[in-house]
Parts: sequence; C-alpha cells; structure tokens
Amino acid sequence: MSKRPLLSVALMLGATASFVAMQAVVKQARESGMDTLEVMFFRTAPGLPVMYFMLRRGGHGLRPEDASDVFVRSLLGALAMGTNFAAMRWLSLAQFSTLNLTQPVMVALASPLVLGERVRRHIWAAIPLAAAGAFILIAPGLRSHDFPVVPALLALASATFACFAQIWVRRATESDPPDRVVFHFAAFVAALTFAFGLARGRFQFPRPGVSIFGLLLQVTGMAGFGTLGQALMTRAYFHGEAAPVSMVAYAGIALSLVADLLIWGAWPAQSALLGALFMVLGGLVLVRGERG
Repeated sequence: MSKRPLLSVALMLGATASFVAMQAVVKQARESGMDTLEVMFFRTAPGLPVMYFMLRRGGHGLRPEDASDVFVRSLLGALAMGTNFAAMRWLSLAQFSTLNLTQPVMVALASPLVLGERVRRHIWAAIPLAAAGAFILIAPGLRSHDFPVVPALLALASATFACFAQIWVRRATESDPPDRVVFHFAAFVAALTFAFGLARGRFQFPRPGVSIFGLLLQVTGMAGFGTLGQALMTRAYFHGEAAPVSMVAYAGIALSLVADLLIWGAWPAQSALLGALFMVLGGLVLVRGERG
C-alpha cells in the first residue's frame, strides 16, 4: 500500500473541519430535544445510499474481505459516537474538542502495539503533557470554564473508543477498500440505533419547538458533514500512518473556538486555554518525534 503523507494530512484536515461542523449541528439538535439514539441514526442512515453508490462506482461489493476487522471498527466507532453525542449536550464545542485531543496521544501509544508500527521514545514524553491538560480541564476546583465532570468523562471515553476505532480503520483498510469500511460502519450504527430507539419509544416527530424544515436542516447537516468527515478520515488513514495522521485533529480546537463564538457567543476560560496548551504541546512533541 503506497504512502502519501501530504495527501493524508490534507484529507484529515478536511475531515476535522467536517466533524466540527457536524458537532455544531449535533449540539443544536441535542439542545432542541433530540435523543442520542436519534442523533446517531440521523447522522448515519441518510448517507447510506450515497455511500452505496460510491462503493458500487468503485467496482466493489458489500461483502468484506475481513469481516472481523470491519465489525470491530464498526463497534468501536458506534461506542465512540454514542459517548460523543451524549457528552455534546452539556459541553461546548471547544470543551469537547480539547478533551478529544487526548485521542492522538492514545493513537500514537496504541498503534505500535496493534499495528506493529515503529515504537518511538517521544510518545512517552507526550503522554504526561496530554494527561496534565486533561487534568486541568476536568479537576474539581480549577474552574476550567465550568466543566461538568460526567460529560467530561464521557468525552474522554469517546476519545478512547475513537482511538481504537481509528486504529481499526487502518487495519480494516489493509484488506477492504475505504468505502466498504465506511458503509458497514454507518449501516451498523443506523440499524442498531433504530432498533433500540423504537424499543424506547423514540422517533416521534414533529416535536414542539422544532419545525419539519428545521428537522430537515438538522438531519442534512448531521448526515452530510458526518458522512463527508468519515469518508475523508478513512482515506487519510489509508494513505498515511496512524500516529502522524491523528495529529491533524489538533486543528479542531481552533475551529471549535470559532464555532462557539459565532454560534453561541461562548468564550473559553483561561484555565481551559491552559489545558488546551498542554495538549497542543503534547501534539508538538509527537510531530517533532515523527519528523526526527
């Protein structure tokens, strides 16, 4: 498999911007009363016909070459998405994105063990920086922009699941084309959340305060930006190594700060910026180590 590092970075940057836009729509949907299962379904189901078309256009069938890796990637991705959307109701975009910055460090630490990529000493220097940043953000009494502890822990759980999901993207695309991996992930999440949602009496629309047009805008935004981000991210890991590609996610904090300010008028606290600084420093250590 050929490596194209510059292309992988550009693809991951596009994926990061798409995911920030999706998270902004998700947060608005959660604030309007949409349940986590409903959000997960509307994030994945509408994009399935498009993904199927792309898969068939590339001359690929639906049956995976390595069903176990595709299933593990789908399961881990579903857990990451569920904890992500559950946390999003109470966190700002910048808060969530900052906590999510633990993910690249986790990827850099775990990918040598899972994928057999070369272990480098700089990873161990980055870990305490990222851990210190997370502690500053969620430790009681530090006034980090009033981080609610339970949603913060959900965001950290989402970063952990997403770490291993991204590693399994790398494993799955060694035997299956990226479009097939993305399709199976979306189909798995859509089927699971629809079944559980119906069992819990969800999917009752329209609701007070949300028009049909507003609901369509939310669904289009979640599905469109989410599907685009997923496709770009999968291709980024296809063309580059897991650890350096994951570093591009640090651009998400700047994009999230802009979105928080423009949409919700929210400014981050100084301690939150300090925590983000520690995490960015951890990312810089990783980047310098990858180049060295």
